[in-house]
Amino acid sequence: MNLLPDDVILEFRRLFEANDAYQFAIGDKLVDLVDEFAHVIKRSEILRQLSGATGADPSTLRDRETMARWFSPEVRAEYEVLSYSQLRACKSAGTQWREYAEYAVNNLPAPVAAIRSRIKHNGDMIPVWQARWERILELCELMVNDNAAPSEVRGVCERVWGSREFVVFD
Repeated sequence: MNLLPDDVILEFRRLFEANDAYQFAIGDKLVDLVDEFAHVIKRSEILRQLSGATGADPSTLRDRETMARWFSPEVRAEYEVLSYSQLRACKSAGTQWREYAEYAVNNLPAPVAAIRSRIKHNGDMIPVWQARWERILELCELMVNDNAAPSEVRGVCERVWGSREFVVFD
């Protein structure tokens, strides 16, 4: 049940959709630019120069170009109900991206985290608590190897991280 007024939700939905179109428009222009100048300037240099001149991070520019190349305008039209972020999450599945795009379409609003979780677990949906537990283990591993963390914290994390072999999921 939404507590926010419908008009507020619709306004934000329109803003997000406009942003998605803008991201792909930038990507399409980058594709054209890279294709036009790639024979004389390396792609990385093109993106570096654009980054310096516009203030956009090179990784953002690279993302826009890659997404525009991966998702043709025809494919974007086919999956127009999905956001840029949802499509990016689907792309992380590689050649199986359509399977996850179909899942997202059939389970709207399909949070990006849910799409990524399905991909990570080969199409299966794991319980939320299990995903959280896996994240805790990942964080504990990072803390165990962080020499700047207090030894007491590293010790607790080492015990938790070490317990991963004893927790079995059915």
